Amino acid sequence: MLPDVLAPGLSVVFVGINPSLASARAGHHFAGSGNPFWRLLHASRFTPVLLRPADDARLVELGLGLTNVCPNPTRSAAELTRREYEAGVRALLRKVEAFRPSVVALVGVTLARIVLPGSPESGPGPRSAPIAGARVFVLPNPSGRNAAYPSFESKLEHFVRLRSFVGVDAGRSSG
Repeated sequence: MLPDVLAPGLSVVFVGINPSLASARAGHHFAGSGNPFWRLLHASRFTPVLLRPADDARLVELGLGLTNVCPNPTRSAAELTRREYEAGVRALLRKVEAFRPSVVALVGVTLARIVLPGSPESGPGPRSAPIAGARVFVLPNPSGRNAAYPSFESKLEHFVRLRSFVGVDAGRSSG
C-alpha cells in the first residue's frame, strides 16, 4: 500500500484513483515512467523545482498532498470493483474531513464521476459541489494513455487553471 502524503490544512490534495503497479513497486506516487504528473506540477508552478516520485513526501512542505481513492495497485483502474470504489469514496471523505484541505483535485474525469455521482458538470475544471467543505477541481488524468488529453500541453492547461483556482499561495511553503 502506498502511504498518503497528507497533513492538516494543505492548499491542495491531489486524489488519484489508485496506484499503478510501478508506483507500488517504487513506493511513491505517480512513479510510472510515462506519467508526466511531476513535470505538470513543476510546469504549472506548484513546485519550485522538478520533483521526482521519490520526493513525494516533500509536497507537504509546499502545502500539497497526495492520496488515492482505492489503495489497491492495479495495471488498470478497470480492475477495481464497485465495492472497492464505494469503500474508497467513504475513506476519502473521512480523510478530507480530518485534514481539511482548501481544495481537492480529483485526478481524472472518470474519478470525478465516481466521487461526485450526479454532478451536473463534466470534463476538467471546478465543481460546484464541495467534498467535506473543500472546494473541488477536476484534472485530466495525466497518464500517457489518456486519449482525450494526449499532449503534455493539453494537460498542463488544466493544471494552470487549478493553480489559478487555488490562488497565489499554492505550492509555497507555509513556513
